Amino acid sequence: MPDLGRRTERWLMYAGPLVLLLALALLHVALLQGALSPAGKALLLGHFGLVLLWQPLVSGGRQLSWAGLLLFGLALAGIGLWLSWGLLLLWGLMLAGVIGGKVFCHPAPRERGFYWLLVVYLVVALNGRVMPELLEGLAEVPAVLPLFANWFALPVLLGVAVLGLPRGGAQAADALDVVGTLIFALVLGGVALGALAFMFVARSDYVWALLQALGSVAGALLLMALVWSPRKGFAGLGLAISRRVLSGGQPFAHWLDEVAELALHEASPEALVRAAMERLAGWPGVQGVFWRCAETEAMTHLGQPSRHVLQLRHGTLEVAVHGQQAFAPTPTWHLDLMLRILAEFHAARLQAQRLQALSFLRAVHETGARSTHELKNLLQSLDALCFAVLDDGGRNPAGVQALLQGQLPEIRRRLDETLQRIRRPREEDLQPSPALGWWQALQARHAEAVLRYQQAGPLAAAALPAALFDCVADNLLRNALEKPGAPAVQVRLVVGEQGCSLSVEDAGAAIEAERAASLLLRPLASDTGLGIGLYQAGRLAESAGYVLRLEENRAGCVRFCLSPRG
Repeated sequence: MPDLGRRTERWLMYAGPLVLLLALALLHVALLQGALSPAGKALLLGHFGLVLLWQPLVSGGRQLSWAGLLLFGLALAGIGLWLSWGLLLLWGLMLAGVIGGKVFCHPAPRERGFYWLLVVYLVVALNGRVMPELLEGLAEVPAVLPLFANWFALPVLLGVAVLGLPRGGAQAADALDVVGTLIFALVLGGVALGALAFMFVARSDYVWALLQALGSVAGALLLMALVWSPRKGFAGLGLAISRRVLSGGQPFAHWLDEVAELALHEASPEALVRAAMERLAGWPGVQGVFWRCAETEAMTHLGQPSRHVLQLRHGTLEVAVHGQQAFAPTPTWHLDLMLRILAEFHAARLQAQRLQALSFLRAVHETGARSTHELKNLLQSLDALCFAVLDDGGRNPAGVQALLQGQLPEIRRRLDETLQRIRRPREEDLQPSPALGWWQALQARHAEAVLRYQQAGPLAAAALPAALFDCVADNLLRNALEKPGAPAVQVRLVVGEQGCSLSVEDAGAAIEAERAASLLLRPLASDTGLGIGLYQAGRLAESAGYVLRLEENRAGCVRFCLSPRG
């Protein structure tokens, strides 16, 4: 049985135009017989069945349950008991709309002509046979109009014979333009209602009222066609309606244009996301926006939270949109698409930022490599010279020999330390060393600067990676001492349960918010340097299990802190 059902469905796919023609033939015979008579109702039931075969509501491979069969039987019984000319008019309008919708699915002129003929037949049948029955006793209808409708089926059959039946197929059977169907049904309904309005308001007879309604609807469609397409100096009503339908009443396209413009001018990913979120927070119905990027740990927010939340996450961007009411499917789809596009812009900015940082590092490494090579050669020459002087002490005067013997060992030691410093930090360089010795060496190294030192905790028993703390302290102190106005600088070393923490605080001006957000994420050029020092110090801290962050940033208190991760 399932094979028989599938074969029947396949045959109906290719014989669909013939089935539709037979269905309209049954409808015409039922109208001639009298639609409300027992024979007319039987013919209409056959008509309904053929229409369902032509445009099935249930797929052929699906088996109907007993509940479905019972519902179908009740529908048939309802049609037989309560069928009226009004219901038949509504059915004719819907059927004309469905057949008219097929016109948009067939590009061939012959196939479109077939469906146009059937639509014209239904228009004539509805206005010449069904409407006069509805108006019986209310208005006078010329007898020639039903007679014309009865014989109009012959020109239709002749036209079909000339054009031929269109080719069927699975694609043609399933194709249905919903918008075209609605337009056809609404236009035909407007003609019917317009005819009634002209009859009862203007006191016109039925034929004249029908002609007035047809002329009014045709004029309205002609005017809409003129303003629908874009013309010189006019965008076109169709474009405006399409954009409105796409945006669902929201500033969707305008927001995308603004984000694309921001992506061209905003340099940092954080500023791009914030500017886009400020515009999103101004959407109708949006009460607040919360977001978090890959660069920030805490959620940033604009507006107020609500109980209606839409959570979206794309790539490194996580956004929570709080609405005044629950989000409908269309705004949800728009927001998801908008944030997906914003995430792509954000990812592109991050990639550009990383490439810029790599370019900085490559330039610094190449310059450093050349300088290191030259310095290494110089130090090796000096080392050889010192060794030669120390080895040949008898050929120099006594005073010079004594001076050289007193200074050259120290020079050699310092040259060896310099050679060690220019090497890349190794794991053994980051091994813990006594914190007290490092603290005293730091104070001695910066004895000429006016600094305030504070310490807390058992410093004598603590240890810290001296190479890391040297790198961070030197960068922070140099930046603080170079600030205009020579602000007071305070250095604090705290020993806690997880390890040692170092903070450097100055009383100078605050760092700009946009610059502070990207300070340790990438190199930032300044008036006094390339801005590579803090960036390298932050990466070195990460590799050693520490975190370097800007803990406080306000006028009179700018504090950086190096502390163990965790």
